[in-house]
Amino acid sequence: MDAGPEPAASSTPSEFDGETLVPRKRLVDDARFDVTAMVDLVFMMNIFFLVTWAEMARAEIDLPTAKHCVRAECSKSTVFTITKGPAYFIGDGPSGISISPGELDQKVTSVVEDGLRNDKDIVLIKAEKDVLLRDVAHLASVATAVKGTQLMLAVIEKR
Repeated sequence: MDAGPEPAASSTPSEFDGETLVPRKRLVDDARFDVTAMVDLVFMMNIFFLVTWAEMARAEIDLPTAKHCVRAECSKSTVFTITKGPAYFIGDGPSGISISPGELDQKVTSVVEDGLRNDKDIVLIKAEKDVLLRDVAHLASVATAVKGTQLMLAVIEKR
């Protein structure tokens, strides 16, 4: 009895066909990378930078004392005062005309333009020690948007 032709032997034995004594190693390994340690490290670095940034933001910055400064002539200055809160005033101190935050930009621009017409080309901003820099910077940017003005700053230290 003839069973017919024998099946052809495979030319490349695989690890599952049982023809080899030692299974062949696959030619391409799966690329695997365990990122657990890296995720932990990045998480700890984020916490570290967040904590140090928060501490630095609360720290006081000691600015150097001004060596070369010129006194502003009040007769040639348009004066604005900022107190803690912030509260804005036209003139020297809280006894001046109060400006509401909603009309700040418009009022400051019109007062500075009026000052320029009266030969007051200096804008003098006085601020209490506890006033935030962003409030002073906003007032300064609005005041100096009028062409032909010079900006001078002063800090009032309440005792």
